[in-house]
Formats: sequence, structure tokens, C-alpha cells
Amino acid sequence: AVVSTQSTGVVCISTLVSGFANGYTTMLPLRVIHGFGAFIVTTGVDLLTVEFVPTDLRNLSQLISSLFWMIGSLVLIAISYGILQWRNICYTLSGVFALFFLIVLILPESPRFQLVKGKEAQARKTFNKIAWIFNTHPLSKDTKIIFQDYKNNYWKQLKDFRKYPLMQKNTLILMVSWMSIACISYGLLFSWAKLGSDIYTNILFSTIGSFIAHGAGIVYFTIQYLGRKTASVVFFLGLGLTFYTSIPCFGVKVTDGWTLDNIVCLLSTVFISGVWGSVVLLTKELSPTSHRGMIYCLASSSGRIGSFVGPYSALLYNEIEPRIVLGIFGTIAALAAIMACFNSDSTGKPIPSTPADVVKHTGHTKIEDDELDN
Repeated sequence: AVVSTQSTGVVCISTLVSGFANGYTTMLPLRVIHGFGAFIVTTGVDLLTVEFVPTDLRNLSQLISSLFWMIGSLVLIAISYGILQWRNICYTLSGVFALFFLIVLILPESPRFQLVKGKEAQARKTFNKIAWIFNTHPLSKDTKIIFQDYKNNYWKQLKDFRKYPLMQKNTLILMVSWMSIACISYGLLFSWAKLGSDIYTNILFSTIGSFIAHGAGIVYFTIQYLGRKTASVVFFLGLGLTFYTSIPCFGVKVTDGWTLDNIVCLLSTVFISGVWGSVVLLTKELSPTSHRGMIYCLASSSGRIGSFVGPYSALLYNEIEPRIVLGIFGTIAALAAIMACFNSDSTGKPIPSTPADVVKHTGHTKIEDDELDN
């Protein structure tokens, strides 16, 4: 929570100062600083959510946050459309971030994280702060908190991936999943001008597809009834199928501005939303509290790599047969679905505090005694 507060301040100041930039040489470093701060803020708030929300409500919590994310995107578009002048846009958004900064200030630190790091005194203060926020009874001094501390530094955490192969395997699969879906979603986002004649209408309908996926409960109920792991496999397979279906539909005109493959690709936004929902939820729930920040950052960074690679595939529309590009997207989704089959499932299980908990909670009962002791 402390890091998120500091990063929100960085985002607010960098956005405000960007409005006074006189050229790209000044603007670009400020945008880098803004992106750095925004990445930490979104990651920190996301991790706080998973550690405060109980297991049976975590899927619903993610649905609510996804809906507000899309609403925020529409608000951003409305602000940009209504103001137009880019300097005024920066000033306005810095005010929005300032309001968010005030909200982040009252967010308590995760007591689970503090206990894992052996900071019991701070955890007690956090519990009492939460009690004050919700007007409940604070912890008494005689209350005993049972916990297992895991005060490993960065390098020892890296060594844990070798010590706990299951955590290593899950992390690698999650990294591939993030990279695959980011490559497809960002590649598709920058391909709408190639897929259809009207980029604005295409992006509008893709946004509507995301709203339908979440608002109609498609993502929520699929994850709720099939489980996190199975849902990720189903959504990846559905995504691959839409792209493979678009290949024989390529060039078939529905109207003067729309082709059948264009419409099929727009339907893929529903599956893209489903993959993001299930994979992000799996990442947060399969990562132990002691390593959650590291694993989430590794997965998210892999997604950033995919977001760089994906848009370049849009350039291939001008160089090679467009159906090959659609086939590439479909193959990436299909391979990611196969890999997702080998991931662990966190459905209905409490979030782990240490790597040993990952092994126990996912049904792998054979744990060495020294692993439990460490």
C-alpha cells in the first residue's frame, strides 16, 4: 500500500508536468516515468485486493474491478474527446490522479504480507486500522496471532523456484499465458484498421464485446462453474477457434464496409476478456504471499513483451497473406490452451502464504519435511 501511494504521487506529478512539456525530448522521459508509476500502482492495488477478499468472493470482486476498468477507459475517451487540447488533458488527468492519491492514502497494508515478513507489531496496527474503518472491535493485546514468517530476500526468493518445482512450473505457464494473450489482444487492437474499413466502429464493437463478456456474466459464470484452470483452457480454445473460423470466412462481404472474417474477429473479444479474467485470477491465487509481488511482476512483464510483439504482427497484413496472420493468432491461442492444461488450479482454495502452501493447497501431498520447516 505504501509503494502504491508513492507511485500514485509519481503518476500525478509526471502527468501534470507533461502538460508543460515543449517537445518530445521532454515528453518521452515523463511518459516513461508515468508508465513506471502506473505499473506499480495497478499491481499494488490488484495484489491488495486478492489478499483482502475471501476466496468465495474473489471472482465477483474481479468482475466488479473489470467493469470499472472498462468504465474508466470510456471516461478517459470522453475526457480526451471533450477537451481535445492535449495540455489540458494532462492537467485534467493529473487532477483525477490526485483524487485517487487521496483514496490510496487510506488503504491499509496487507496484514497477511506483514505477518509473512515477520512484522507482527505492524500487522496488529493494521488489523486495528481495518477495525476502525469498518467500526468493529480491535484486536486485544492478549489475542494470539498464529502465522509462519518467511523473511527471504530477493535472491533467496529466486532460489525458491528451484526448491519448489511446482511453483516454478506454475509461474512459467502463467508467464506464457500472459505473453500469449497480450500478444493476441494488442495485435488485434492494432489490426482493426486492417480487418475492417472503419477503425472507429471496429474498436467500438470490440469494446462492446468486452462489456458483454463481463456485464452479461459470461466470464464470471464460466470461471465460477468450471473453475479457474478449466475456464482459462476453454477461453483460450474458444479464442483459437474464432481465428481459425475467420480464415475460410476471409473476404466474404456482409455489407460494403464489413466482411465475415471481420465480424468473427470481433467475437474474439469475448474470449479475450475471458482469458484475461481467468489467467489474472489464477496468477494472484497460485502465488504465495511471500512471492506474490515477484510472480505477478514476472507474469505482467511477460505480458508487456507480448504487447510489444503483437502490434508488429499487424504490419504483416501488408507483407504476406492476411489469413496467415489470423492463423498465427489462432495457433498462439491453441498452444497456450495446451500449456494451461498443465497448470495447477486454485478454485475454492485459500491463497497460499508460502511456497509450501502452494504444494499443499493444490493437492500435492508429498512434501519433504525440510520444505515444511523452511
